[in-house]
Amino acid sequence: MRNFIKIACVALAMVFIASLAACSLTPQYSYKDEETELPMGVYIYNLYSAYSQAQSLAQQSELYDSEAGTYDGKKSFLKMEITDEDGKTATADEWIADKADELTKNILAIYHEFDRLGSTIDEATLTSYKEQAKEVWDHGYYPEYYGENPYSDMYEPMGVSFDSFYIATYYAGAMQEAIFTDLYGATGEEAVTDKELTKFFTDEYTSYRFFKKDLYTTEEVSSIDDDGNETTDNVDTALSKDEIKSIKDDFKNYVSEIKDGTSIDDVVAQFNEAEGNESDASQSGVERMDESSIGENLVAEINKLKEGEASYKVIGDDENTQVIYFFYKAPIKDSINDYIKDETQRAAVLQEMKGDAFNDHLDEVAENLDLTISGACKGYTAKTLEKKIAENSK
Repeated sequence: MRNFIKIACVALAMVFIASLAACSLTPQYSYKDEETELPMGVYIYNLYSAYSQAQSLAQQSELYDSEAGTYDGKKSFLKMEITDEDGKTATADEWIADKADELTKNILAIYHEFDRLGSTIDEATLTSYKEQAKEVWDHGYYPEYYGENPYSDMYEPMGVSFDSFYIATYYAGAMQEAIFTDLYGATGEEAVTDKELTKFFTDEYTSYRFFKKDLYTTEEVSSIDDDGNETTDNVDTALSKDEIKSIKDDFKNYVSEIKDGTSIDDVVAQFNEAEGNESDASQSGVERMDESSIGENLVAEINKLKEGEASYKVIGDDENTQVIYFFYKAPIKDSINDYIKDETQRAAVLQEMKGDAFNDHLDEVAENLDLTISGACKGYTAKTLEKKIAENSK
């Protein structure tokens, strides 16, 4: 699913749209239709975003030297053929131009649908988003962890103002969320009922829980190299066969207890007590397994189970680093109230259900817009951008 910008669902007074447009849309437009003009900086921001994506695709090629930053001996990768996740192949500069065009049209489509649906965002939310955007513009993301890295230092030399950055990111995202709600929410134009959402949830989601135990120990081993320097390494060693058999027997018993009707909570409690865990060492989730991040091996084992079943499995090719897992698949219906009745979780499931349809809808709106593209966009190409990036890095 091609996710739209994930910012909490919001609603905004039309007067603030007018005030934003009045103060931030400059005379030098990039794309416009009868209702909206987007400043040139919005297009440049999208061009840079497309450039970054194309560079990531280029770096996957053996012809690209990431350390030297060269493609087939050339400093620029713009004439290199790249293939995106949709299977589209083009030279990088052509791909960048097409992607920047798509992204900018998408923002115009968002404005169009926001007006058509009469969507709103409240003043407090809009103020909060603008403050967040300004923080990133002035200091970068999470400066307390990554240090000061103001976005203004990166984008202003390219011709992107704060207002353009805000429109292309936080404001477009806020409008998107409002549109999504007004299309698919409880009173939306194409409202999704609880019954429909519940069916999607029970068909597509899996509820699971698992815990694990290492079948090896790790010991620090010190050694002296030829120069007399002491080094310390972690050395993994498999447990004895008897120890491993005893652990396997324990996990086999956990599975048997589930078959005999013991609750998963009681089995997890037994494991934690046996291991001396002061807190719960199990992991759980309710998600679509094809989008899970727990690892392919774990997903495969959970998918083998029927609801209410448990199993155990030793995972790892190296006997010195093997781990034994206990898996349990819970009845998904037990999670309906937590995910369909809860407002925040319901919104997340609804996005999973309608995210692709929503993006297709915006694509269709964008393709049918009666728009005008400024000649300045044709003059500001990926090559122009690349030169500015090089100049800014000196």
